[in-house]
Amino acid sequence: MTPTTAMSQPMAPSRPGGVKPPRPIDTLRAEWTKLRSVRSTPITLAVIAVMVVGLSGLITLAVVSNHRHGTKVTTDPVGILQSAWFLGLLAFMVLGVLVMTSEYSSGLIGPTLLATPKRLRVLSAKAVVFAVTALVVGEVVSFVNFFVSHAIASGYALFPDPALGDHNVLRAVIGMGIDAALAGLMGLALGGLLRSTAWSITAGVAITFVLPLIFNFLPSSWSNPLLEYWPTQAGSQLEEVTRQSHALTAWWGTGDLALFVLLLLVGAGYLLVERDA
Repeated sequence: MTPTTAMSQPMAPSRPGGVKPPRPIDTLRAEWTKLRSVRSTPITLAVIAVMVVGLSGLITLAVVSNHRHGTKVTTDPVGILQSAWFLGLLAFMVLGVLVMTSEYSSGLIGPTLLATPKRLRVLSAKAVVFAVTALVVGEVVSFVNFFVSHAIASGYALFPDPALGDHNVLRAVIGMGIDAALAGLMGLALGGLLRSTAWSITAGVAITFVLPLIFNFLPSSWSNPLLEYWPTQAGSQLEEVTRQSHALTAWWGTGDLALFVLLLLVGAGYLLVERDA
């Protein structure tokens, strides 16, 4: 073979040991294996389930016991039945942070990117696997929580007895699972942006709780638009049976939150590509 002929032939990409580059499905399988094999993941999900179902049941029992003594009947019975979900959403957000930042703290991110050099594929696979897991678990916990709390409240005649077939009740129960997945993805994106567990959780708490509280102290001409379109506030409309005085409907509000999470993920992907592992 002449030098000219050798130079004219394209060079095939080589990997150590002749290993084929991973396919997208291989990356998804790898991320699923990492997610389920880490002991903290099933433990955290179990704690979330027990915390949400147990605390919601206790709050429901306390409320219906007060109704028995003639206390005013609540106008938002589904909100009472699902009352512990604010902690559940926070826990899903923290779990999303840990899924991302644990790879940096353990040094696993290096071998991960070495095995799959296409960094955006790694982030996409991680987001898809975690989102599906959080959505499935969130929906299961939401329905179990509703039926358990409903069983507690159904024995008290003074307490409204919402059924899944009532107006927007099913949407509110399903909405809890959707918001759980979005909260987890927000945590995952913040973990990718900041790479620090403490700072990512702090940022998530600020976005979800602190900033909306600060907005209340602003003049109403500022606070009203901010609160109506702030992603976490708009997204929470999906959990409400009765529409509040809000500019966005439940599904448009969820779209607002989903777009915000998507922008965070795009930012995390950009930094993952531009920065060293």
